Amino acid sequence: MTELTDEQKQILQEAITDFNDTLTTQSINLSGQAFNNAFRLGCGVLLIPLIIVLIAIYFVRGELDFSGVFVFSCAGAAASIVFASIVANRAKFLVVQEKYQQDVNPDIVRFLAEHQFTRAQFDAAANDLLADNAPLRDYLIKPADGIN
Repeated sequence: MTELTDEQKQILQEAITDFNDTLTTQSINLSGQAFNNAFRLGCGVLLIPLIIVLIAIYFVRGELDFSGVFVFSCAGAAASIVFASIVANRAKFLVVQEKYQQDVNPDIVRFLAEHQFTRAQFDAAANDLLADNAPLRDYLIKPADGIN
């Protein structure tokens, strides 16, 4: 692999930052939306069994006491929040992955062709530049440890 000039490194770093910012923006925009949708789904899906259990208790015992309603409501709310979090994280991951595959990766391929960089050069520079939690890092080829 040929050594990059300072100008080429600068061009590559700016492009890596832009591609990562695109994925980060998409991730942030969809986080709130995904959580709201998942929370509504979680509340709707888990509210029905909660109501059924409370109705069954009412018919079996003939009454509902406040503590029973409170305990079941808290359990239902906790289950809804856990379910919503799992669904929201999965939805966010899938949307960012789709954004990468449909928009960012083709842009990276075009950028590399225009500037005559290799994907290995791009990935190596991105691994050095990006933070550990950067969304673009998930789609890079990881360098082999111990090989120079």
